[in-house]
Amino acid sequence: MERRRRRIVGAATELLSEHGVEGLSVDQVAARAEVSRRTVFNYFHSTEELFIAVGNEILRDVVDSLKVGRTPAPAGTGTHAALFDDLATLLRSTDLLGAMIRLTQVLGPMGHQDTRVLAIARDTVLSVSDNLTETAVQRHPDVPPLDVELLVSSLLGGLMVLHKHWTERTGLADTPETRQLWSDLFERLIVQVRDGFLALG
Repeated sequence: MERRRRRIVGAATELLSEHGVEGLSVDQVAARAEVSRRTVFNYFHSTEELFIAVGNEILRDVVDSLKVGRTPAPAGTGTHAALFDDLATLLRSTDLLGAMIRLTQVLGPMGHQDTRVLAIARDTVLSVSDNLTETAVQRHPDVPPLDVELLVSSLLGGLMVLHKHWTERTGLADTPETRQLWSDLFERLIVQVRDGFLALG
């Protein structure tokens, strides 16, 4: 069953890359995946649900890399400063930019007015947010969970803004120069969020 679901998601990903959200139909996905239309709806109750699954699949490696146990907990856990530094390190260690480039190429630019695209972007960011929050709470149990959630949401909301500006300036070109631009923007976000967050501690 999982293999068939993956085949459907893979077919949808390919078709989205070829035709975009507007040009995709369930019949096309079923034909590409070599299943019936009914089978597609057995796994996904709507095209929106299928698109969200595509977004989650694209970001799966990023989400998995943020789960507990993939990296050792840092020394000095329990303080707001340690939490912030830990999350910044975790985000730096993932290829978040590469995943977001792929997501944008498949779905269209972030900020697209199609509600389906917005739902996919929101859901995939929430997936990352949930895993990052879970990781942070377990690694820093002495920091209030509300503070953890506030920090994670601030960082990920900021990353969405950075991605929009990065895309406008680079046209999604993935080069050493554009990656350096992303790194510079990320560090700017880190400085701004850090100052506000550490005032809570």
